[in-house]
Amino acid sequence: MDPSEIVALPQRRRRKEAETQQGDGIDGNKKQGGPAAAVSPLRGGGSDSLDPNQNTETIDVPAYEGERAERRAGNASEQRKYEYLDHTADVQFHSWGDNMEEAFEQAVVCMFSYITEIDTVDTTSTNSVEVSGHDLDSLLYAFMDEFLFQFCVDGFVARRVTITEFDKEAFTIKAQGFGEKFQPRTKHPQGTEIKAITYSAMQIIQHSQGTAELFVIVDI
Repeated sequence: MDPSEIVALPQRRRRKEAETQQGDGIDGNKKQGGPAAAVSPLRGGGSDSLDPNQNTETIDVPAYEGERAERRAGNASEQRKYEYLDHTADVQFHSWGDNMEEAFEQAVVCMFSYITEIDTVDTTSTNSVEVSGHDLDSLLYAFMDEFLFQFCVDGFVARRVTITEFDKEAFTIKAQGFGEKFQPRTKHPQGTEIKAITYSAMQIIQHSQGTAELFVIVDI
């Protein structure tokens, strides 16, 4: 691909902006990512620890280094519940939801939003996904990895993901992705290539109120 055709999206510049802002009073530890560095809406602010008894019914829109990925797209039903956290040479995805299913769905949308500008993707086709694991960590890995595999093989980009079956005892998921084929030269801005999903520092947090949040580091 001609490098001149690659369009850097705002969220891809986060690492550079963080470095320049560090001298303006931003804590350098935030660049390392992880739950302690993130300002989670499920934690209600800047707490460094997760409090399962904390009220999580209202999900606010906190700021992270002056920029957040959460926003409402053109379709009012599409709420973005994720952010990107810097993590040395890689990037950490942080997603959350009213339940575990939504947090898993948002993690996949977060991944595709890092690959391209998600609002340029139309939901003209669907792809089915069925994965299994031996625990929640391996299930989350398989879920994201299958969507990444479909992107690498078929070029399918999911703007929206719906889990139709989630068995937390057998650790299986059936889901559908709604999107279209990636068209980098004519329609979709080229973001950052994701080489692989990793288990590094993976966290799956289920809060007592039913809300959930995930932390996943990907190799870029």
